[in-house]
Amino acid sequence: MRCPDRNNPALLPVAGALALFVAAGAPGASAADFAPMGSVGILSFKVTAKAAGQVKGKGGADWDRQEWQMDNSGQLAIRLKALEPNLDDSRDNMGKAGAVKEAYDKTFSEKDQEIQEKWEDKIDACDGNEACENRVRGQMLSDPQYQRMIRKAQGAGPDIMASAKAVDLQPRIQMWVTDAQEASPARGSVQVNLAEKTYGVIDTAGGGKVDISCQWTGKLDIAPGSPDSKVGAELRVNTRTSTFEIRIPANRFGAATKESCSDSKTGSHGPSKNTRKVPLIGQVPARGAANFDQVLTFKGKLGSARSPQLRGKETLTTDLGDANNPAASRPVKVTIEWQFAAGGR
Repeated sequence: MRCPDRNNPALLPVAGALALFVAAGAPGASAADFAPMGSVGILSFKVTAKAAGQVKGKGGADWDRQEWQMDNSGQLAIRLKALEPNLDDSRDNMGKAGAVKEAYDKTFSEKDQEIQEKWEDKIDACDGNEACENRVRGQMLSDPQYQRMIRKAQGAGPDIMASAKAVDLQPRIQMWVTDAQEASPARGSVQVNLAEKTYGVIDTAGGGKVDISCQWTGKLDIAPGSPDSKVGAELRVNTRTSTFEIRIPANRFGAATKESCSDSKTGSHGPSKNTRKVPLIGQVPARGAANFDQVLTFKGKLGSARSPQLRGKETLTTDLGDANNPAASRPVKVTIEWQFAAGGR
């Protein structure tokens, strides 16, 4: 029986109990059909983000009206790798695990748990070598301390065994994530184009009001090894519910631009030293969303867990944001066409 995920301590006592029940003659759980650990998949997505609107200056403003228009796009791909499958962490399964933990703690002492973990570590050290694992298991079953634990498991009664077997200890969840050791998991390009025109701006030098137009355009080509190439993404596969969740990191991209302005009195202002990073999909999520995770995590039905082939088209609203007027909403319509294909390189 394979050891459970060590990052899920609530399930460890249950796994320990069931490992003893297996040794005592109870059946064990089998692994689900997931992608082999380290398998590669490519998440690719195309993004368009458009915004247009206007707002009137409120009392006390030094301008009358402002218009804006944004037309951004991006084509991106991110390389993901499959992690080792994990156990079912649903609320129902964790609730069952909690009940078993209580009974387990009454049956086995801390010393017993140390013995159990010692043998689990030795089996893990075999690194999948079947002959090694069989040899270690033989030593484990000959250990008087472990034999005493088996007798405890046999005498624990049908209730604790039934409760423990009700907990799903089969692998159910697999994460596909960006490899932290990989220098350049992301590639692609981003184009941004933002224009603003402000009417009736008070000329501080005198002479009445003036209309000012500014534009920010730029392109980002994501080069290997650049900071922009290290953006991560993740896919969560759940075979218990036959569903997936995928997080598209479209909010992590943007392009640096130089400002280009002109006004209705003097014309072009000439080359500017002012720079601005224009985000691909806007500065903040739409009103009512706590963060970008809420609006950029998409769910759906899963086909094959061993070789996921997924795609979707999502439309959502974000906000361009306005540093000079944080209360003003400047909605952005974002369209994302994405696909994930296991088996890439």
